[in-house]
Amino acid sequence: MRRGVLAVDRVVVLLLGLALIALGVALVGWQAGFLADVWPSVPGSVQVDSSQVTGSDSFVAVAVTAGVVLVVLGLWWLLAHLPRRGVGPLRLPAGVSPGVLTVLPGPAVATAADILADEPGVLSARGAVLTDRKQRVVRLRVTVYPDADLVSVIASCDAVLADLARVLPDEQLTSRVELSVLRRAPERARVQ
Repeated sequence: MRRGVLAVDRVVVLLLGLALIALGVALVGWQAGFLADVWPSVPGSVQVDSSQVTGSDSFVAVAVTAGVVLVVLGLWWLLAHLPRRGVGPLRLPAGVSPGVLTVLPGPAVATAADILADEPGVLSARGAVLTDRKQRVVRLRVTVYPDADLVSVIASCDAVLADLARVLPDEQLTSRVELSVLRRAPERARVQ
């Protein structure tokens, strides 16, 4: 799906989900009696002869149930359309034995980020595996000190990504490293 269509879909889904939630809350509020507090000019009656429906003993239960169902449906609709950027298990290359082997990439990427965070000049590193434009991407976000040797940091990033490529099926993944350099160096702990 193109970005424009996806954006329209998300806006329509958001508005429809909010409308379903509002309708469900209004139905429950109408029967519970607190709708008049929110909307002072709420009509006391409707011009349609609805006494056959609203006068029945089970109408209150049906209206509350319908309101709850609409609220749950609206929440489900909104949650179902949230973008999911995470990646599930990756299939490993076939071996000699029959069967399918998979690996979860998250723990391997988190370990790679922890190793990178221990490098000199690196303040912190975080890793994630996500889907970006229908590609699986290993993203490492690295924050370095202002006085860090960037050539050394880039070499460390390359080494960590090479190690990661030996663990994960690299033909299924693309790597991206985002380096952030601090403006001012925070106080480092002094060892005496």
